Parts: sequence; C-alpha cells; structure tokens
Amino acid sequence: MFIRCGTFNLYQFAAPPFSWYEKENFYTADEWQAKKAWIISRLKEMDCDVIGFQEVFSIDELKALVNAAGYAYFDVVEQPEHDLHDTLIFTSPVVAVAARFPLSSVQAVRFSQQSEEQLPVEADFKYSRTPVRAEVELPGFGNILVYVSHLKSKRAIELQPDYDDADPWKKKVLATMQARSAGHVAALLQRGAEAYDLYMAVSTQIEAQPDKPILVLGDMNDDPDSIPVEALSNRAWLFEVDGVKYQNLPMEAKVSAYQYKLYDAFNLAPNQDGLKRTPTHYYRGEGNTLDYIFVSNALNEQNNRAVGKVVYFVVYDEHLHSDGVGNKKQSDHAQPVVRIQLNTNHELNL
Repeated sequence: MFIRCGTFNLYQFAAPPFSWYEKENFYTADEWQAKKAWIISRLKEMDCDVIGFQEVFSIDELKALVNAAGYAYFDVVEQPEHDLHDTLIFTSPVVAVAARFPLSSVQAVRFSQQSEEQLPVEADFKYSRTPVRAEVELPGFGNILVYVSHLKSKRAIELQPDYDDADPWKKKVLATMQARSAGHVAALLQRGAEAYDLYMAVSTQIEAQPDKPILVLGDMNDDPDSIPVEALSNRAWLFEVDGVKYQNLPMEAKVSAYQYKLYDAFNLAPNQDGLKRTPTHYYRGEGNTLDYIFVSNALNEQNNRAVGKVVYFVVYDEHLHSDGVGNKKQSDHAQPVVRIQLNTNHELNL
C-alpha cells in the first residue's frame, strides 16, 4: 500500500471581506477566485492522501475547497482570532488537516505542565498556533498518526521599548533596538519551546506504540541545522546515558536511541545523497527550508521492525520561480510531499 502526505502553507487563507493583521490586507473577489483555483490545481499535483495546512483563517471556505478536491475528511482544533476592535480583521491563523481516509480521532496538542516545569516559560505559556494530532484510518493497514504544526516565526516578538517621551532620539533609538534584540530572542524561545513540547508529545506516543507510523507535517519556521529543528527531531548522536558511553550500552538502549528520533523524510528518500535540498521559502532572494515532513522510526527502512518506508520525496516549488504571479494569489512557500510504502502484512493492531 502506498500513501502520499504533504504540508501546505496557504499564505493568508482569508476569504473576502476579511483582512489579515491589517485592514488593507485583503483579497478582491477576483484575487480570491484565482487563489482558490491555484490551490485546487496544486492539490491535484500533490495528489496527497493526507495534508497539513498552515495559515488558515477561513475554515469553512477551506473545508469546502478540499471537499470539492476529493478530501472528504477535514478538521481543525481551534478557531482563528480576530482584532478586538474590528471582527473583520484576523489576527491569528490556525492549522488544519485534510484526508481522503477517515479521521478517527482529532485532538489539540496543548503545551504540557511537564514542559512548563522543564523550560523557563510562564505558567500560562501556549503554542502560537495549536498543533493538530489526527489518527487516520487506512483500509487494509490500520491507523497512522499525523501531527500538523506551524511553529512561531522568526519575526521578533514586539516588546515595548524602555524610554520616556522626553528622552532624546538617540536614547529612543537605542531602547528600540534593544527591545528588538530581546524580541528576536523571545521569538526563538517561543519556537524552541514549541518544538520541545511537540517532541515530548510525539516521543511519548512512540514510547506507548513504537510500531505505529507517525508523521509530523509542518512549517517549522527554521533551518535544518537550527536548535528548534534539532529539539523536534533529536537527530544528534547520543554519546552517553547515565555516564555509560554509547558503545557500552546494552542493545536495548542502543535500539531505543534510534526509536525515539524523528527522521527527516528528505534524508530517508532514496537517491538523495549529494543532492542539494530544494528550498521551501525565499527571503530577499535567499532560499531556506522551513517546511518539513518528519517520520518516526516505524517508517525508517533501516529499522528491522519498520512497517513502511519512504520511497519518494519531492518539493513543489515552481510557483516561487518568477512565474509572474505574486505570493498573494498562490503561496510564499513550496509544498513538500512524501510517498510512503506501507507493509499491509503486519498485524492490524496499530
């Protein structure tokens, strides 16, 4: 059995007459129709069985669109937020999941008390966009578990500069730049905390059901070598446990060191050695990878207990290369897709 899964940052999916963040950010009727037509076309290209979406403001409109595109199952776990003074302005989007197969369970991933205790965060800390945890029923195989995420962006969190109205401009400039510096660190802390808590949720699930295939689909808003992506994937070599070097650990412990990692589907796909990674986003002309598909060890071909494997990975990025159409009518992100072969001979107890 083969399935395809992808992640799709829609870029401000807000139906007219709504705006996003500022009143002047909106789609005309023609722009909205063009955007929806492009999304439908891209969904057809991706041909996914399960898709995670980011930057969703207009939930009902997206549900209608994906239903028309052949995705009978769709869900979210929260509602977008509106401006307190103007309900036609959205201020915070949500993530969503769509599938061709039944969603037997859809839950929100809430920031855990354990994460609050482990990290230097406030007691009421929460995700900037709450991740979705969805069980997908695959006929003839069993359930797979899919997480959809959109971690905090690199944009600095706005902090109030410390100056008085009567202060000279030089002091105001310094205070503003210091506040911006703190805002960048605050954004990194937010993104890192979200990555850690998401890893805690996924790894706890792996501990309970190590043979269950798990995929994490999302815009992680950071580079492959970044601290947040490392916190989420835990890909680094485990040198020692409880003072014992890795090479001296019992076999059970060595196996566990691989079991609790998340694997970048790009790296698991065949024939990727030496290939330059296709960026999923461009900023000032420089390409970056922000969008990922991670899989659990149950889908790692090197695992002799694997119930499936990654057979193909592709990034749909043609629209980002001077096609003459702006991001507004399409997306400012590329769309990664993974093809997975599942072993239908395993026991259906997932």
